[in-house]
Amino acid sequence: MTDVFHWVVTANEAAVRLDAFLARHLAALSRREIAELIASGRVQLNRHPGKKGARVAEGDTVTAPLVSSLTPNARIPVRIVYTDDALVVLDKPAGVPCVALRHAETDTVANFLLAHFPETATAGTRPLESGLLQRLDTDTSGVLLAARSPYAYAALREQFRARTVEKYYLAVVEGQVQGKGTATLSLAPSGPQGRFMRVVPLGEGQKAETVYAPVASSPGHTVVRLKITTGVRHQIRVHLAAVGHPIVGDASYGSSARGSRLYLHAETLTCISPATGQRLTCTSPAPREFFDLS
Repeated sequence: MTDVFHWVVTANEAAVRLDAFLARHLAALSRREIAELIASGRVQLNRHPGKKGARVAEGDTVTAPLVSSLTPNARIPVRIVYTDDALVVLDKPAGVPCVALRHAETDTVANFLLAHFPETATAGTRPLESGLLQRLDTDTSGVLLAARSPYAYAALREQFRARTVEKYYLAVVEGQVQGKGTATLSLAPSGPQGRFMRVVPLGEGQKAETVYAPVASSPGHTVVRLKITTGVRHQIRVHLAAVGHPIVGDASYGSSARGSRLYLHAETLTCISPATGQRLTCTSPAPREFFDLS
């Protein structure tokens, strides 16, 4: 559904940039979407196409269209693992993004959730996430958790904050991992627009802990099972690279081994359902290619 919004700039809003003005009024849109909306010429300032850096003045009129919701898409190849009145657990294949970055996107897990569970549209705090409580990288497969109501979202978010949600992953890494280990390293954004993460001294960035253990091996690779209690972006990928065993297919963090995908899989997630009060464990079977790699 497309709406058109009209505003008259107040004295308190005068002198701010047009993009900042829209960010205040269109909280559902990301900064990127706002910049693209202005660049497309669909935002008008005093009946003329506005420019991102233009400053609004008291009494100015601003008009902007807004796609107010994502488009449901039931055809995305996502498997529903479990559902109750409070939550949904999904099994995401590699190659499917979790959340939309723009309202026009149609091929994300968030679009799938809207098609099957429309109430997820208002469950979380971010409209483009459809109640998702975690994210997996696009090329990572496995279990994902989403809430079906604001109450369930808040209750599950509290479990993540208290670190009572258990998450196990599988990865295929380069080299031979000789035994169990724990990587406790702080991470901080790096690269263009902070797209990547890097290890920084403890006390800086976000502290993260990854516990890993080998479960199978071949001459050049090891399948490892990992447990994380923190949820720092790219945590597993950076930690494994830092201990000398980058994930197969992860060229961003030093892998030289070719693979058909990023060999990282969210295997198991355990939480307490706000609907039943019972401890719930959901599992996604390991991809066959993880154990076929030689």
